[in-house]
Amino acid sequence: MFGLALGVSAINVALLMLMSIRLFQAFQQCTYRPRQFLRWIFDARARLFVRFASLAIVSFGLMTLKSILAYIHLEGYYWFTIGLVFYIGLGGVLIWDGLRQKAKLPLKWTPRVIRLFVVTAIISFAMTFLFVWLGSAIIPWGWLGFGLIAVTPLLIPDFMLKAHVLLFPYEAATRQKFIRRAKRKLFSAPHKNLIRIGITGSYGKTSVKNILAKMLEKKFTTAVSPASFNTPMGFAKTVNDVLQPDTEVLIFEMGLRYTRDIAYLCKLFEPQHGILTSIGTAHIETMGSQEAIKHEKSQLVYALPQEGIAVLNGASPLCEEVFSELNLENKFLANLDEVKNIKVSAEGCEFELFGVKCKTRLLGKHNIENIVMCARLAHELGVTAEQIAEAVGELEPTPHRLQLINADNGVVILDDSYNATAQGTQAALEVLGLFTVANRRVVQTPGIVELGKHANEVNFEYGKQIAATATDVIVVNQANREAIVAGLRAGDFDEARVHAVKSLDEAIALYPTLLSAGDVLLIANDLPDLFS
Repeated sequence: MFGLALGVSAINVALLMLMSIRLFQAFQQCTYRPRQFLRWIFDARARLFVRFASLAIVSFGLMTLKSILAYIHLEGYYWFTIGLVFYIGLGGVLIWDGLRQKAKLPLKWTPRVIRLFVVTAIISFAMTFLFVWLGSAIIPWGWLGFGLIAVTPLLIPDFMLKAHVLLFPYEAATRQKFIRRAKRKLFSAPHKNLIRIGITGSYGKTSVKNILAKMLEKKFTTAVSPASFNTPMGFAKTVNDVLQPDTEVLIFEMGLRYTRDIAYLCKLFEPQHGILTSIGTAHIETMGSQEAIKHEKSQLVYALPQEGIAVLNGASPLCEEVFSELNLENKFLANLDEVKNIKVSAEGCEFELFGVKCKTRLLGKHNIENIVMCARLAHELGVTAEQIAEAVGELEPTPHRLQLINADNGVVILDDSYNATAQGTQAALEVLGLFTVANRRVVQTPGIVELGKHANEVNFEYGKQIAATATDVIVVNQANREAIVAGLRAGDFDEARVHAVKSLDEAIALYPTLLSAGDVLLIANDLPDLFS
């Protein structure tokens, strides 16, 4: 029995680990936070867990039926065989289904994931062995222990969390090692004159970071945090990998998801200057309230030294409140009052700033606001108005943030798939409205997420805003569909032009019949797999 138990355990663990790839992907997207992972597990969207439950219940029932029959002195080996075949067969189907699905954010096999995967496999093997060997040896119903292996798919999340707990001290020590190395490098003698600039906000962080870098490059050797690296480990990677001996300015994007995130990043980075792009409702689900978001986002400007330069977005009412509370010597509330002769079109924007004419391919008034914030800080650091105008002319759209794409078939695509805030979606709809000559203005969206109890209210308003601009709507996924459609209905939108689909692939399948040359497609907030 011992050898048989080892063999069965090895086969079962191989099956479990292949079935659980989707769970590891979700845990990674949850940034390894158990509470958020469990919320996903028990959410109605976690169809994989429902499939695991069906697999376990049916397989366990069939396999244990043999034990019950044996206990009452009846033969029933074929029930066990049917249950085992069903378990392995359906498990294989789940594996195949998981492998064929295209993930928007595929699982990244980082060293941390590999460690978690290996320890989870060890725990799964140990528990399966105990079920089979001890179960069959101790429980008088004979083969019941083998039937218990059918329950193990339901226990995979528990095995993963146990592995996470076991690895937590090592992972924490590893993170601190990289962070300490980054701190030593950042504040070492070669970088004593380095200008450190922090950027945070509910939306616009990455765009502002890229715009500011383009302006400062006219005067300084400038480095920025890659992509959307805006966490403590993003700080460590930025400093360890990006900062060079000749770097004169380092710009770091600071992200917020939980209380004290910004305060901790300020402690690590110690910014000398900063830009607060906005204060909105992004991450209100994890932060609890907009007041909490305001308090945490403002930690950046409060952390600046007295002589530091703080630039805040004058178009954000909550930024104005923070501005009035500051006692810094160099604080600026940037808004469109500083800009003259604004012309906004579907080709870009023209305006006059610091007495110099500027022209950019970036779309929408909100991008002019971003440019003004960056120009104010760059000008204070010694970049001339002419250099700023030159930089503005060289700006390229940040990928997936209202990026204009001209498809080969003549359809214009506004790729705003990385935007996930109420304020950002409103700005995207304003840009869509500029394309007045288009036959169809199509919005493809799954709605706005991470709003907690405010989800229905915000997505209802989003639906009303879409109704005022779009001619057709593709609502992807079911999470926010009801609220969006209700908002569209309140905006007197033709429901015959509302297309409800379950996935991005289904949305793409509609394109040939829905879009033709001259039409405009706004792809708004393409949800990560975690919300799909």
